[in-house]
Amino acid sequence: MATDPHRKTYWDLVETLMWIATRDESRVAALRDKSDEIKTALVFSAMRGEPIVIDYPHWASGTNGGADLEEPAPQRAGRAPYPLDELPAKVQSGCIRMTAIRGDGGTNEQIPVPLAELNDLTFRLPPSHSVAPVGLWSRSTLVWRSPQFLRADVVAAWPARNRKTAAASAAILRHLRSIMSAEAPLTKLEAQQRCLAEVPGAYPGAFNKAWAELEPSRKRRRGKHGPRVH
Repeated sequence: MATDPHRKTYWDLVETLMWIATRDESRVAALRDKSDEIKTALVFSAMRGEPIVIDYPHWASGTNGGADLEEPAPQRAGRAPYPLDELPAKVQSGCIRMTAIRGDGGTNEQIPVPLAELNDLTFRLPPSHSVAPVGLWSRSTLVWRSPQFLRADVVAAWPARNRKTAAASAAILRHLRSIMSAEAPLTKLEAQQRCLAEVPGAYPGAFNKAWAELEPSRKRRRGKHGPRVH
């Protein structure tokens, strides 16, 4: 299999967070050639737009010169825990290989970070307009800067979402809306049979996802006074 020459072997912290938030490599690639301020704003926007709870305290301890993260978006009921706080644990366990530059300024060489040196360190992504560098901090001391994470490890830890299901479900939903209305509703079985026969690439799992998103007014009740088919 040919290797894509445009794919980076390592992602920086912002790129890694963008992947975790969106699982969309095009969104990660769009960060290239952007200023640090714009990249930070984009990744914060992506994280706030996800149906998740962002748990910042694991990443924002300390108060060094504005290096802490911005305030999180309000928590919304029913959202799943955000996986961002799993990154340090996955790095410490060796699941995700990371390199960085020592923060003492002695060298600019990007080297593997010894796992033993990660204890009690905190990842920090400065908010906009901050001069504090991205890195791993121990209280007010920058220990490692410019962390990079092996892309293949990150993708393995947070796999890409099933685009096949998303595409098929979107096509089925469009078809359902074209063949069903409040005046001419269908039962779930009737709708499924038509979609599987009429929508290219349709399959039951994608139909179920589309059916769940379809407006209730388009669904035929089981009986005159019975509940709608869900």
